[in-house]
Amino acid sequence: MDQASKLRSAVIKKGSIGEVSIENHGNDNSERARVICVTSGKGGVGKTNLTLNLALAIKKRGFNPLIIDADLGLANIEVLVGAAPKYNFMDVIEGGMGIRDIVMDGPLGIKIISGGAGISETANLPVYKLNKLLSNLAVIEKDFDFIIIDTGAGISKSVISFAKAADEVIVITLPEPTAIADAYALIKTLRREAIDKIGVVINKVESKFEAEATFKKLETVSKRFLGVGISYIGHISADNNIIRAVKQQEPFYLKYESSAASRNVEQICGKLTGQGNTKSSEGFVKRLASFFVSSRR
Repeated sequence: MDQASKLRSAVIKKGSIGEVSIENHGNDNSERARVICVTSGKGGVGKTNLTLNLALAIKKRGFNPLIIDADLGLANIEVLVGAAPKYNFMDVIEGGMGIRDIVMDGPLGIKIISGGAGISETANLPVYKLNKLLSNLAVIEKDFDFIIIDTGAGISKSVISFAKAADEVIVITLPEPTAIADAYALIKTLRREAIDKIGVVINKVESKFEAEATFKKLETVSKRFLGVGISYIGHISADNNIIRAVKQQEPFYLKYESSAASRNVEQICGKLTGQGNTKSSEGFVKRLASFFVSSRR
């Protein structure tokens, strides 16, 4: 039994096709990108618009952001910027491309990676393919200051995997009863997975008062029934300039810089980048690998 245990340990360290390897993915102590996972309890609440315009605001502040479009169902990032990526994760997983080969240039020089069809299957990939993807992701997590992941809506395994691996999760919702209920259900699931660094953005509000009142409802039920505190990250005003920018396939933060929505994004960006430490020492890829190890036991 002792020999078998030693053999198994040696195989894992070599990143075998039989075990997800943690050791090979980000085991040194150098700083890596701070990872923000943007998600929602339901679709159509402005998740992708927040992701894109927040990345642009971060870029304007002198940081280097990467967006990972992990919303397989809609892939709205490419719609919002008016360009379709040539490659995605599947070209890394199945083909011979490296992760840097599939990075697309976006507005202001921000970088975008399309998850494509590979995202929905990430949690169920054969181990040797998963290790290949993780090894590639480990290559780029030191290239950027921020990695912003635009997940699908809801509570799929891929959404939870990215949320668990992120430094923080932003849940975006609307000031409507159904959207608030869906946001609470998502927060409940995140908490069940021991994810506690959760921030909230309220979208399409008529006033700051409405945003704060909506957040208070979520905060109250989260504390009462889940025993978890959530933080208020900010709000986005109901702004017709957002609709105009979407129709023109341009980010509203660039097209309508002085709009209320753009000012809101600036405030959210200031809150996130003003926290002092904009880097992560533990590593997104190492945490992601840990999730897959635990989920396969």
